[in-house]
Amino acid sequence: MRIDGSTRIIGIVGDPTAHIKGFAEYADGIAARGANAVYLAMHVAPDGLTSFLHGMRHLRNLAGLVLTIPHKIAGLTVATPDEAARRAGSANMLRPAAEGWQAGNCDGAGFLAGARAAGIMISGKQVQVLGAGGAGRAVAMAIAGERPGAIAVHDSDRMRAEALVAALRETFPGLSAVASLGRSDLLVNCTPIGMDRDTRLPCDRSLIPTGGAVYDIVNRPDTPLVVEARARGCRAEHGWSMMAAEIPLILDWMLGPRS
Repeated sequence: MRIDGSTRIIGIVGDPTAHIKGFAEYADGIAARGANAVYLAMHVAPDGLTSFLHGMRHLRNLAGLVLTIPHKIAGLTVATPDEAARRAGSANMLRPAAEGWQAGNCDGAGFLAGARAAGIMISGKQVQVLGAGGAGRAVAMAIAGERPGAIAVHDSDRMRAEALVAALRETFPGLSAVASLGRSDLLVNCTPIGMDRDTRLPCDRSLIPTGGAVYDIVNRPDTPLVVEARARGCRAEHGWSMMAAEIPLILDWMLGPRS
């Protein structure tokens, strides 16, 4: 690609950023559109996010920001959300608007696309979601829309899990949703455990559904959870497929014509 004075910037904002992948995939997606844009990592600590966003609002060639850990919930508080971000209570995309920021969330759509491509079924299944942070909220909402038999949410912060369960029940009346950790047909990890060189499992081995399905949204093909799940005969997928499904959605939202 050629960078010049008209190049638009797409930043992925997180803390840390060393683990972030997808730069080649974003470059390919940008090139396929014939767009003059570049995708860059931006390392911003949580206590600096507000001032960072205030400054970035004035960058005239900014196409938008992709938000990753730990900024997805905080990012929503400074923006006007679309329906997906409002429902999830988190944002993984921001773009500058005439007044402030617009927020979007395609984590749920990306997860569903990745799960379907892997042959993972949700309807009628007992689903255990690990993690009720920004990504966990979006993924749980997407799962709830697929008519699971029941959904359980676990988070190291009990109050955060209970808040997500309350939101699920409000959005999907009649859904069986609880804040608990137990056995399931489908186990979905939305925590950062297993990222980079982390060798931990996000739950006890006994809770990996032998012969069931596991989706680990960590973008690493050999996460400890995926390796263990496949050894137990599970259908298992990792976060690369989720990322790959989200890239065209993000690029359309940031580089496409505005409504």
